[in-house]
Amino acid sequence: MKKIGVIINPSKDKDGKILDEVVTKLNKAYENSQVQVAYNSENLLDKLDEDLDLLVVLGGDGTLIGASRRLNGYIKCPVIGINIGNLGFLTSADITDLDNIIDKLKKEDYFIQDRIMLQGSLLKDGEEFTRIALNDLVIARGTLSRMGKFTIFVDGVEFTSFKGDGIIVASPTGSSAYSFSAGGPLIFPTLDIILLTPICPHTKNMHPIILKSSSEITILSESYDEEIYLSIDGQKAIKLDKEQKVKIKKSDSNCKVLLFNDYDYFKLLKTKLLNTNNYCEGDNDEI
Repeated sequence: MKKIGVIINPSKDKDGKILDEVVTKLNKAYENSQVQVAYNSENLLDKLDEDLDLLVVLGGDGTLIGASRRLNGYIKCPVIGINIGNLGFLTSADITDLDNIIDKLKKEDYFIQDRIMLQGSLLKDGEEFTRIALNDLVIARGTLSRMGKFTIFVDGVEFTSFKGDGIIVASPTGSSAYSFSAGGPLIFPTLDIILLTPICPHTKNMHPIILKSSSEITILSESYDEEIYLSIDGQKAIKLDKEQKVKIKKSDSNCKVLLFNDYDYFKLLKTKLLNTNNYCEGDNDEI
């Protein structure tokens, strides 16, 4: 590896000791490589070169999700998440196992999973906004608003219209996040599909549905006195106008997640998601 990027959530490393240790050990393991560092509060595109061979994300699930979203289409190298704190669902390993992590990287004891990402577009004040999400794009009412009305079109054909709190459009990666809490199914993360899950539908004409990834989904949110928002990975939000349309489709770029060969998705599900005694969400950083 010639270039390695490191992104860190400084709120989890206030004295900088973890970052120093990671950079020192990466420099020792890859003597002829350049290690570039960025903080998740910075403009990552100014700090990291496009031709990285590996991106190391230090933080939690939220840091990894945010970094993947912000660098989508710019940096196409594999991403490894190393958790600082409690082991999350997306991160590959824990910082306490750093020596073993680097040893596995050196031995190439890993594989790469391609995870699809989603792209949401809307017109607001005459300007087109496009946002990328690794987990999900959620169109939902504000905290104190009444339920809204949502009409869903798939490839230009009206699918259904319902009243409720909102609709979640999730990737397979995001099927284990908000969608799962709202009653959606778990989807194996490498499948090439898009999942729609309603949030507290007031009528029974809308259930979770799985669509092919080539589908273009248009959601019309009809709000009058209610506030409706488009939320991106639960980290960023855009307030929608009355009778606002949002178009959602599969992004042209994937997120390449590096996982070690001893990774067991089903064991992770049982210990982190389906066992309530052990489950932790990771962080929910804004990035």
